[in-house]
Amino acid sequence: MADWLEEQLHQAMVTLRDQRDRIESAKAELAARRATVTSADRMVSVTVDANNAVVGLKFNTSKYRDMHPEQLAHVLVDVLGRARAQMADAAVEVFGPLVDERTDLRAAMAGGGELDAAFAAIWDEAPSDAFGRRRS
Repeated sequence: MADWLEEQLHQAMVTLRDQRDRIESAKAELAARRATVTSADRMVSVTVDANNAVVGLKFNTSKYRDMHPEQLAHVLVDVLGRARAQMADAAVEVFGPLVDERTDLRAAMAGGGELDAAFAAIWDEAPSDAFGRRRS
């Protein structure tokens, strides 16, 4: 294999490994996060994990004992929804930079962007028969 092509492939593999490591790191960071939200009256707190599973439910007062079931359900649904929204925000915060890079990749796959420019430069530097056929 030509030295220039081997170097380009090596650089591509380094970039892919770096991206994989960044994705794995982001996944681990998000998996370690929890979101806890407390109702406005401080009666109940709900904690959710990165999968939006409820991992904690704490009644901070006994006020819930005197509430109508519908009212208690409304408070629980509200607090749970806000906790899940916080985890969604955390996911955007952690994965946002990686998604921005994939947006550039989508543009490149559609025939534009930096990736096309990089391959054009490689193609221009390659010997005319480097890929088993002659360029026109």
